[in-house]
Amino acid sequence: PETKPAPGSSPASETPAAKPPETGPDKPGVSKTRSAVLYFVRIDGDGVIVRQEVKRTIPATDSPLTDAIGSLLKGPGEDELRRELITLVPQGTRLLSAQVRGTTAYLNFSEAFMYNSYGIEGYAGQLKQVVWTATAFPTVQDVQILVEGQRRDFLGGEGVYIGRPLSRNSF
Repeated sequence: PETKPAPGSSPASETPAAKPPETGPDKPGVSKTRSAVLYFVRIDGDGVIVRQEVKRTIPATDSPLTDAIGSLLKGPGEDELRRELITLVPQGTRLLSAQVRGTTAYLNFSEAFMYNSYGIEGYAGQLKQVVWTATAFPTVQDVQILVEGQRRDFLGGEGVYIGRPLSRNSF
């Protein structure tokens, strides 16, 4: 026979904590997704780098900024590649940590972030991608770039200044 919950209580299956995570071959431990705004680039016929906003559905954790930047670092997907979008963030770059204090996001990248084979335009492009993606969140106004936990004055040997937080107006 079916048992009914005591008055004032709810069945355990209705409480989120009691619900087992949805897993399986097509959902390996991820049960939630969110929409993220990412920024990739396209190089037009004149060689000008054009920033392009992309909305993507990504796996969700309790850290939306980390999720978005992590997705950006994976690069463009098939649909974005068909639209001739690329990333200027150096391959092999990893996000080591992300933290928001006040309205500033502190994004700590691996050493690979420092080496862009596209020169000064590549450095500026990768910074724009990161800053615009992070500032798509209404609570983030600017981004302090860290590399291996350290604040650096310049990105690469080309001299793009990253010693202070960068906003969309920095470019």
